Parts: sequence; C-alpha cells; structure tokens
Amino acid sequence: MSILATVSIYAQNFPTLPQASLDTSYPTMSGNTISVAAGGNFQNALNSAQPGDTIQLEAGATFTGNYTLPVKSGSGWIVVRTSAADSSLPPQGSRITPAYASVLPKIVSANTSPALQTALGAHHFRIAGVELTVAAGVTLNYGLVQFGDDSATSLSQVASNLILDRVYIHGQSTNDLRRGVALNSATSAVIDSYISDIHEDGADSQAIAGWNGPGPFKIADNYLEAAGENVLFGGADPSIANLVPSDIEIRGNQFFKPTAWNITPAPWTVKNLLELKNAQRVFIDQNGYSILFTVRNQEGTAPWSVVQDVTFTHNIVRHVANGVNILGTDDLNPSQQTTRILIANNLFDDINETNWGGDGRLLQLTDGAADVTVDHNTAFQSGEIIVAGGVANPRFAFRNNLTPNNQFGVAGDNHYGDPMGALATYFPGCIFRRNVVQGGNASDYPTDNYFPATMAAVQFVDQASGNYRLQAGSPYKNAGTDGRDVGVDMDALDAATQASIDMPSLFSATATMSSQVSLQWLPVGGATGYEVYRAASISGPYSIAVSTSNTSATDGGLSDATTYLYKVRALGNGGTSAFTPVDPATTQMFTDASLSGAIIRAVHVMQLRTAVNAMRAAAGLPQKTFTDTSLPQTIIKRIHVTELRTSLDEARTAMGIRALAYTDPTLSAGSTIVKAAHALELRAGTQ
Repeated sequence: MSILATVSIYAQNFPTLPQASLDTSYPTMSGNTISVAAGGNFQNALNSAQPGDTIQLEAGATFTGNYTLPVKSGSGWIVVRTSAADSSLPPQGSRITPAYASVLPKIVSANTSPALQTALGAHHFRIAGVELTVAAGVTLNYGLVQFGDDSATSLSQVASNLILDRVYIHGQSTNDLRRGVALNSATSAVIDSYISDIHEDGADSQAIAGWNGPGPFKIADNYLEAAGENVLFGGADPSIANLVPSDIEIRGNQFFKPTAWNITPAPWTVKNLLELKNAQRVFIDQNGYSILFTVRNQEGTAPWSVVQDVTFTHNIVRHVANGVNILGTDDLNPSQQTTRILIANNLFDDINETNWGGDGRLLQLTDGAADVTVDHNTAFQSGEIIVAGGVANPRFAFRNNLTPNNQFGVAGDNHYGDPMGALATYFPGCIFRRNVVQGGNASDYPTDNYFPATMAAVQFVDQASGNYRLQAGSPYKNAGTDGRDVGVDMDALDAATQASIDMPSLFSATATMSSQVSLQWLPVGGATGYEVYRAASISGPYSIAVSTSNTSATDGGLSDATTYLYKVRALGNGGTSAFTPVDPATTQMFTDASLSGAIIRAVHVMQLRTAVNAMRAAAGLPQKTFTDTSLPQTIIKRIHVTELRTSLDEARTAMGIRALAYTDPTLSAGSTIVKAAHALELRAGTQ
C-alpha cells in the first residue's frame, strides 16, 4: 500500500499568520478629565466627551443602566476608567482579578440588555479598570458588553478601535448570562481582564464571541470562564455579506470551567472551550484548553463561512474530555473547506473520558479538512490518537508526536483496530513518520515510527512531576525528522508560557481549628513554587503567609473567630501568575460539626452570627444587629436564617466573591422548617 512510503507525495501548505496586529499600549491623553461621582449621569459624560478626554467613574460606585458609546468625530481615544490611582490597579500588561473589585466602578445592567454597547460606527473607546455585571435579581441577560451587533450590514457601520483593558466582567452564580463580550467590531481587543460566571441553562454561553465583525482582534492575558464556549468565532451567520472574522490573536489566556459544572444533571449547558466556526488567519499561542475547528454556515445564509489559516502552538491542554476536533465542511449547510491548520509543540495532558466525559480522543477529523499538520506534540489521552470519518482529508501530516496507542490508536469508520486501513482511507498519501506510539504494534503502522511497550521505556526526565523532557539516554532523543527530540519541546513551551503562567485553580481556604486554616489548590504546569498571601481586611495589606512547592499548606497561629482573606499565585521560571480570587476563612468552630440528627439550637445560630460578623468586619462592613439578640429560650425562626443569609452575602459581595446558592431560597413563614442544610450552607460560606 502506498501509505507505507515514508516520503510524502505532496508539498505541504502551512497556515498564513494574521496579516494585522493591534497596538494596545495605553494612549497619551491630552484632553479634559470628566469626573462622574456616585449617582452621576454616566451617559451624559459619554455624550459630552471629546477625543482625548478621560471619563473617571468614582471607584467603588455603582452605575445602573444600559449605556451606549456614541459616535465621535476625529480619531483620538476616549478613556473610561476608575477614579482610583494607577497604583491601586495591576500595572499595564498585568491581569486584573476580582480582588481589585473594591476600587472598580461597577456598571450594572438591571435587565436583559447590555451594560455597555456601541452605537453604529462608534470608535476609539478604551475601557480600563471597570467592573461590569448584572443586578442580583436579573434572571437572564443576553450579554454585558456588546461591541457591535447584527444591525451592521456594511463595513462602514461597524464599530472599531475598542479596547477592554483590565476589566472585571461577571454574572451572578445563579443567573443566566449568555455572553460576557460580543466582538462584532473591527480593530478590537480584550486584554488583561477577568471574565467569569458566564453560563446559561438551555443555550450556549460565551465569555467572548464574535460573528459580525471583520477584525483584527486581540484576546490576550485574560481569565476566561464560560459554560458554553469560552471563546467562539462564528456561531451565527454574519449580516455583512462575505464577512469572515480575520486576523485573530489569542495568546496567554487561561480558559477555565469549574468542576462544579461537570455534574449530572449539569446546572448549565456545558460544551467546548474554544470553537472556530467562521474564522481565518488565527494565531493561538500560550493558552490552556481544548479546541474545535468546526466550520459552520450556522443558519444557512452564509455559504462563504470558512475556518482556515489557523496556527495552534505552545499551548497546554489539560483536564478535558477530548483534544482537537476538526470538521472539513459543514455537514448541515453549504460552506467552504477547512484548510491549513498547524498544531505544533503543544502538551495534551489528562485527556480522559473517565475523568471528564467525552471519548478521551486526541484528534478527530471528519469530512475532508485539507493541509492539517500535527507536529511535535506530547499527549496523554485515554482514547484514540486519531479518529476519522466521512470523506478523506488531503495532505495530512502527523510526525514527531509522542502519545499512547491505547486500544485502537489510529481509527476511522469501519477501521477500528486497523490503523493502516484508517490511514489509507481517510488520509491517503499522508506523512506519518517518527512518532512514538507507546503500546502500538509496528505491523499496524507505516514504517519509520517507534513503538515502546511502556511509557517508562520512553525515559522522560520526570513524568510524575510533569517534566516531559527526554533523558540523554532516551532512544527518541534527537530522533525526529528535524533532528530534534520526538514530542513537545518543553524548553520552548516553558519559554513561551513562563511570562503568563496559569493562575492556580480550585483554590480553597478552610478553617480547620480556631487557630488554623487549611489551604489547597490544583497544580499548575511549569510552576516551581507557590506563594499564599493573607490579609485581615479586604483593603489589605496582604503579606506572605506560606511559600511552598506543594499544592497544599497550613497557616497557623491565628486568632479565634476571625476572618482571614487568602489568595495564591504560582511562580515559574522568569514569571509569576496572577493571584487567584480571594477566598475567606473564618476561625469559628461550630458545635455539632455535622449537624446529623441535630435540632437547630440557639448555640448554632449564635456561632453563625459571630462568624458572619467576622466576615463583615473583614469586608469593611458594619456589624449586624440581629433579631432576638440573645436567643435564650427562643424558637429558631425563619428571620434568623434570612438575616444571616443577607448579612453574609453582603460581606461576600464586598469581597468580590460569589453569593451563595441556598436550599429553599425563599423561606416562607409557617411553611418552611429551619433545617440542618440551612445552617451548614452558612457555615461553609464563612469557614
């Protein structure tokens, strides 16, 4: 069979890189400063501002409404920012976190409409050091920031030159929020920002999405958390004929989905981390996620839809159900062919159907994607290396990769357990060379590949700790087609990611004694150590409580019945991550720890009151005076629980952390019995 040849019969076609890039450096402002105090008219300030002006919104103030960036003459920038000093914010080029919420003005939508949107043709606005969210009582919002929409039917109507810089965009823990940012614009960027709690039940939700803007776009150094697709281009047909979002840079972001969403039944519609349905000249580098390149003429009115010229390099894909899914053409409506995709020098770690659902596949290609090159990747997946279906994928190259074979290795429709047949059918004339296929059989694959029986035989420097460099004596050292080591170049990967090392995830601080707090978080790839900072007040100061190379620690010698605020950052070679959001821990120990079989008594409520007021003190809020102050011989009533909930949520909100989702959210007099669950939830919210 011709597939046995080790020399390709074709010339490879590699992706074209973005043809435009954005300068997001902070502009020099020479105009007036317009100050808007709490209760002031923000829209009037937007309307009256001229290019060169700065609008300063009072730090910590709330501006509730649906505000529009208007069209201005000229090409100077208008900056909308917090009134807080620059020293109160992360420096330019550093990611903001919820820990800065106290110095950010809050732009709040109280309905389904955006908190901030553009007029047709609006341009040259930079939003810096601002929080955007929805009011607590809003059950559904369709998007908080809307840079352009479907009403633009020509390029001349598209909003342009728009930058979100160090902004905190988030929903509420229990509401439906479809989108953080809509990028239906030109020359737009989201940088150094934090977007979280974007989720909806029954519909896709995105941290960032665009479908009716030409680009270029820059999405760099952000924390992006969404249930549907963390980033999506396409997904709806553009109203501008022949438009393809183009020249897109996605670099140095952390893509994240909380594991609490990965349950059955899921509270939200949970899908992919990044998806391209209509996009070209896309450069994806130094991120962490799984990805779909699935072209879609979503509504059947955009047959020009295409995914092409995509470069996916220096990414860490970890803790996901599947790796990369590529669709050659839309199988529902007419589209163009997906072409020129490069997947090179990435680490795929814990691609696992048992842990995360899905199939545990590294790569899936269906319906004829052309010019796909997969080169120098290291993968640890639980399922197949490649699965294919539909029509053949021309000019495919898979070389210098290191991965387990598992049960089927390379497979396709009617060719499971037959790697040679799958390659011949779905990748005719392909390059398949110098791959380490651990556990595979040489007779099942083309020549010029390697088949160690175990991963130990590969001879990693330290597989257990995530150092996937090859030892000097490894048989696969310098064994690639280019004379380099087979698999990912860890030095290049570290060099690319060290300046934007991921923030630790699932950080928790829990009081375990009246003088001790337990701290834990998930490991970060490339981290050499971690620093945990502690403060007694949301206003600080923070100081190092623990410095460790482990992913757990204990902080002792603390005061009883006191709330402490913790945050952690990862340290890497040459750089540090952003801090995690603050997590409070209150050193109040509770009687009847489990409350199993216990009747809720006065002592339980009094201890909770102490803990809640400790939280309020740390949040800078006044102490709460509760109904029935002493509770002697008092029956525990609905109002006692309701007051605790309200007081605790006020403290958590002031700290920039989520309010709790409660059992029996509405406690009805005479019909809702005070339960152990009500007290346990409040304990967890403080401790």
